[in-house]
Amino acid sequence: MNNLAIMKGRTRALLTDFGSLAIIILAVFVCVYIARYDGKEAEKSIRIKVVNEDAGGLGEELIELLFEENYEFEVVSRDMAVHEVAVNRAQGMIEIAPDFTEKLRRGDYRSLVKVTVMADSYDMTYFTEIVINDIVKVWTEALIEGKLNGIEGFDEAGLDKFRAMADEVWKGDSLLSIETITVSEEEKPEEITYYGIRWYAVFTMFYLIISGTWMCGYASSGLLRRVIGRGGRISTLYIVQMLPGLIVTVIGFVPVLLSSNHPAAGKVFVAFVLYACGTAALSLVICSLSGRFVNLILSATVVTMAASLFAGLVCDIPDWAAIWGKVSGFLPGHWYFSAVSGKPFLIGAVIVLAVWFGVGLFTSWMLGVKRGRE
Repeated sequence: MNNLAIMKGRTRALLTDFGSLAIIILAVFVCVYIARYDGKEAEKSIRIKVVNEDAGGLGEELIELLFEENYEFEVVSRDMAVHEVAVNRAQGMIEIAPDFTEKLRRGDYRSLVKVTVMADSYDMTYFTEIVINDIVKVWTEALIEGKLNGIEGFDEAGLDKFRAMADEVWKGDSLLSIETITVSEEEKPEEITYYGIRWYAVFTMFYLIISGTWMCGYASSGLLRRVIGRGGRISTLYIVQMLPGLIVTVIGFVPVLLSSNHPAAGKVFVAFVLYACGTAALSLVICSLSGRFVNLILSATVVTMAASLFAGLVCDIPDWAAIWGKVSGFLPGHWYFSAVSGKPFLIGAVIVLAVWFGVGLFTSWMLGVKRGRE
């Protein structure tokens, strides 16, 4: 058999048959979108709960100013705020004192607001300065309303002079004070997402398994008979038939990887190539054992989802199912996920590839013996 001619024919058919490319094209677009969306999620806004216990009206004015800042503020009860911070659904809370308005009007600037933040959530000093700045704005407006209105001869120049004086007060540290509390929390491992490149690996496994439908008893099943009749090897023919699709999946992975902004893109690319090759070897086993097209379709769906789930590609493995991540070491996806997570992968990926390639050679040889007897 002329393997080169077969490969050229397979490549031509792959590039001209939209149905064959539909899975990869869809996978690329979907995973690029997921990768970009995932990146935006990583930059989510800081959530701050606001508790307004002020009996006057200046607390509401402070809240209006806070809502203009680049934070996600929400006014809630004190119990709710404490709960949200405790379960890490909010990075901090602001408590406006019950006598906030009263103190501002009589010129007492101590203990106006209590700010509670989670340790290492973000720059507490910068956030505290923003709160102080907004309080100064409220204080200035209160003074203008209470002290300057109705003064004969007061004009815009006088207002500017007053604002300059307020700026001097802002630069000082003796008049206005805020009680800040830093709450410690248990150190948590950095969350690994990168769902775009993880889900692309899932699509790749399904595509590579489905690409072996020609080995089943449908459509071009005569190709197997001709190969076996001429003394050819099914494994060699499978590699020739699979190689064009394998190259297409690797090429499609490039834009997905670039969209993910992974810090170790080179290592992840190498890991994906090993993963794709290992998955191709695994699909040779599945195709050899399926026998029928219906069986292969069912196997492709079940194996893809089960293998991807156990390897952690579909979603993060919960703590109670951590054993899945340990026993999935025989799957190519396990080592690919290790690379995405920044863990060592090369030796394990190569070993898994070699093992599945050996199993694939054996099962394809058994299939050749069986078909030769038919």
